[in-house]
This record gives sequence, C-alpha cells and structure tokens, in this order.
Amino acid sequence: MAQQEQQIMADPYFSVDYQAQVNLVPLAEGESVPAEEALEAEIPAPFKLISEVTRIDTNNARLLRNLDEHATELVEVINQQSRKIDLVLSYVLAGQDTPEHRYQTQTLGGGGFTFVSRQPLTEGTTVRVKLFLPELSVALYGYGEVRAAPEPEHYRCDFTAIREQDRDALIRASLQLQAKQLKARAERRAQQDTPSSS
Repeated sequence: MAQQEQQIMADPYFSVDYQAQVNLVPLAEGESVPAEEALEAEIPAPFKLISEVTRIDTNNARLLRNLDEHATELVEVINQQSRKIDLVLSYVLAGQDTPEHRYQTQTLGGGGFTFVSRQPLTEGTTVRVKLFLPELSVALYGYGEVRAAPEPEHYRCDFTAIREQDRDALIRASLQLQAKQLKARAERRAQQDTPSSS
C-alpha cells in the first residue's frame, strides 16, 4: 500500500490501461534535456502538425455541439473530413517511428506511462520520447526518465519535458479511453445480467 501511495503522490495524473506505440531513445553522452524554447524548436514538424489539428478538432467539436438537429448532415461531412485528415497524419507519423526503439505502453496518462522491456534498463536513464496514438489524433515528442517498477521487466517513464498542450491532449485522450472502457464494461455487465430467453 505504501508503494501505491508513493506512486499516487509522484504522479498527480491518473492513468488508463492502453497499449500504444512509443519510441524511447536514451540520450547520448553529453546530451541533455532542452529548455522549453529549445524543445519547441526541436519537435519534428509532424508532431506539431498533429497537435495543431487536434486543437482545431477540439474547437470544432465545441462549435458543432451548438448546432441544432437540422445540421446533422453538415456535422457528418465535417466528421468525414476530420477522419480523412487523421488518416493522412497517421501515414506521416509512421515515418517518425523507429522500430529498434519501439516499445508498447501498458498504461498511460498525463504524467507518463508504463511499459515492458526484455532488455534491462538503467534506473534514471533520460530518454527522448515519441508517443503515437493516431487513432486518437495524438502524438507527442518530449523527454522522460525511466524508473524500474516492482515487477521484473516492467518500467515507468515519467515525463520530464513535454509541451503543456501535448500533456493536455494526452489527458483528454486518457479520459476518452477511460469513458470507452467504462462503457464497454457496463455493456458486458448488462449482457451478463440479462437472463437468456428460451
């Protein structure tokens, strides 16, 4: 219980179970985490692009909620256009993925993520992070620090430098994922509770 309480204190953001691709590249000798302005300049263009598209989509969703029921066709057209843009961005982002540095997240949230590595990783290693969630129109580039988890081959990566807008997008994505998972769980329960008709 003490370990769990320490984790909650260390990570003020909640996490959700989710598998996503992430690249972790340990910093070379002499490299360091850049300051905020330098980080902004270092972020590859596709990550900035998807961040801007996500911001626009969020604003559009707010505006669309205010339209009445007579605008359903317009809403559908806008949603279709958004999906096309998401497909193109997914393709562009695929070029940023480096297979030799690829891991799968187990959980993720605004403070970081957990993952499994068959190769032992050194506690406290600083890594460059590329996290890909194309199905949620989220991708972020930043830095993190690797921590060993209690189970063998399990690790946590805590973000040490990411843009606030990327953290906000990741938090929104985590909430969306949690809502979907809770809905699916409720539907399974409802199916199990429904007596089968003969």
